Amino acid sequence: MLTTLVIAGALAFLAVPAGAASSIEGIWSFKGGKVAIHPGPEGTFVGTVVEPTKFALCTHSSGEEMWTDMRLQPDGSYWGLHHWFFETAECLPNPKPGPAAWRVMETSSGVHYLMVCFSSPEQPTQPTIASDGEHANVSYGCYGSEVESAHLAALPDQTASPTSSANTKRFTEAVHLPSDRQCFSRRVFQIHLKDPRYDPIKSVVVTLGNRRVAVTRRRDVLAATIDLKGLPRGAFTVEIRVTTVLGLLLSGTRTYHTCASKSKPGSPKPLVSAHRRHGP
Repeated sequence: MLTTLVIAGALAFLAVPAGAASSIEGIWSFKGGKVAIHPGPEGTFVGTVVEPTKFALCTHSSGEEMWTDMRLQPDGSYWGLHHWFFETAECLPNPKPGPAAWRVMETSSGVHYLMVCFSSPEQPTQPTIASDGEHANVSYGCYGSEVESAHLAALPDQTASPTSSANTKRFTEAVHLPSDRQCFSRRVFQIHLKDPRYDPIKSVVVTLGNRRVAVTRRRDVLAATIDLKGLPRGAFTVEIRVTTVLGLLLSGTRTYHTCASKSKPGSPKPLVSAHRRHGP
């Protein structure tokens, strides 16, 4: 018996305020999660999950490209591919996507939403959606409603340089360090990294000098433990490089100085001070 397939993100209604541009591009809430529809290669669009989205039994994880090869058609609709799961306890991805169609619709009150029609990989007919909502060549189903999802924000700016004021602000919002205004006695401390809004961290590299520091994740927070114990007196630079699921690059450095201790025997260990510099 053939394994039944399930769409993990079958419905895509995306409402925006009346009078707003009816572009498919932006950050959208979707079935309890969030999806960023953004430009892809060669004039296409991609729907990347930025907060886990569950439909039926399976979940699309953050960073997953749920919709790909979305191309604007002459009639104003979009054609592309939806990525499916096998309906099993393991929720294994089906390597073969199914055709899909999207069209921005408008209600009588002027609210825009996105109608979506799907065909399964077993019956890969290309769905079509006319301007009045009539659809054809659909082997799975169509979805659309103005009450189940909403436009949340424009896409994060990906064009700014890593040293721009905007990206410096993003870096300081994402990376949290102990205060650098005074010396402190600990030689072991943690750097915490939090997912930027609507664009979670895909990868992060933290290095202390020439040594790479392990990074662990717990939900939406990542942590790297910096251990200066045993290091000689001097300056030690920590470099942090972050890549988000939408391709944003953030980077910065911190320079730590081990301070000479002039205390009597039996006093606390040498202190540590921190000086901060942003940049690539």
